[in-house]
Amino acid sequence: MQYRLLIVEDEVNSAKYLARILETEGYKTEFTPSAEQALALIAREDYDVLLIDKVLPGMDGLEFLKRAKETSPDLLAVIITAYGSIKSAVEALKLGASDFLEKPVVPEKLLHVLHRILEQRRLTKEVIALKAGILERYQFRSLVGKDPKMRGVFAVIESLAGVDSPVLITGETGTGKDLVARAIHFESHRKNGPFVAINCAAVPETLLESELFGYERGAFTGAVRRKEGRFEQAHGGTLFLDEIGDISAPLQAKLLRTIQEKNIERLGGNRSISLDLRVIAATNKDLKDELASGRFRLDLYFRLNVVPIHLPPLRERLDDIPLLVDRILGKFAQSHDRPVPELSRDAIAKLMNHAWPGNVRELENVLERALIMTKDNVIDDVAFAHTPMESSISEPRFPLGFSTDLPLSVVRQRAIAEVEKAYLTTLLKNNKGAIGRTAADARIDARTVLRKMKQYGLKKSDFK
Repeated sequence: MQYRLLIVEDEVNSAKYLARILETEGYKTEFTPSAEQALALIAREDYDVLLIDKVLPGMDGLEFLKRAKETSPDLLAVIITAYGSIKSAVEALKLGASDFLEKPVVPEKLLHVLHRILEQRRLTKEVIALKAGILERYQFRSLVGKDPKMRGVFAVIESLAGVDSPVLITGETGTGKDLVARAIHFESHRKNGPFVAINCAAVPETLLESELFGYERGAFTGAVRRKEGRFEQAHGGTLFLDEIGDISAPLQAKLLRTIQEKNIERLGGNRSISLDLRVIAATNKDLKDELASGRFRLDLYFRLNVVPIHLPPLRERLDDIPLLVDRILGKFAQSHDRPVPELSRDAIAKLMNHAWPGNVRELENVLERALIMTKDNVIDDVAFAHTPMESSISEPRFPLGFSTDLPLSVVRQRAIAEVEKAYLTTLLKNNKGAIGRTAADARIDARTVLRKMKQYGLKKSDFK
């Protein structure tokens, strides 16, 4: 998103200087030399932030700020004032300014202030949207399933409403672990607090610790300001640690201590910060295998696995597919401003006979693609010819084909190659050719994925 800023400054050179700094960082800027012209502009144009010089001809910056807030109360404003004019700065804050800067303006301080107030406004809007019910799809009753296993999941979610016990969600990729985590949060007494999520597998190991625990200014090279970590951001609410099985042993130890003691210290800091939150973790790995291999700590496993929830793969609850289809098509039809289509019997049969290696996420992709490609209001089985699902329905998933005339060593090599190719093909389809996500799902590095793709003649463009 490109933010629009209006600079209200009567000194043209100063205004151009500020505009140059901001446009380099991607902001869209305009400037005007007088408060009267600025009021006319904000009455007919939408701006995100006003940068206001305290001293303006005709009407000073504070009077202008007051009138601007009357016109557009949600406008963010930063007052630029002379050095040492603390009284004016305090008055500006009382009138609704988000912050103030002293002249001469330091570019780094300007950018930091803008980033902070815009991020704060974004978070505020999310909270308002949540309270207004716009995020209803994350509520428990929006989860779909009549299968006994899913009904059991719903019962556990209901039982967690009044307690803060840690939860460990397991299941294959695409089964909806993140939706269950959000449902637990929004059905609990913490629903008015923040829900903060982080995918531990998607953040480089060198950055994950600082993302979780935050850091103080100067804690390491590049730490030019203090930053709150995800634990602090989740205070009063819920922290969702997705793909917990991928974190390193040293970080597991620190995570265990944090969950046990319910406090943290930022990197580079020495002050203990108390926490009030619930921790929900999720993984697509078999943590018992990770425990047996020594890659996951037993004490952390028991700390997280107080309330276990296992999500069955879609192939084990095929009776839920018609319910899921109704919900998914309704959602996509609304977002694409189209009537909800019907599915032919052949189309339903094809969906019911598919193995769904990508689970509900794959079903969503298939249905959205079919909706887009269908011209009338009926989706038949032919519509799936336009989806990545078609090839995986018509071809065996692991075509091994071998001859007893060959030595066992050759058969083994060919079988492994066939399985690897089919495995990577499935992951690449699920991730629409995204190398990073495919590597994360396969728990190998991106270079290995690229090398294997070249070896088996797989092209990224084929999975877009």
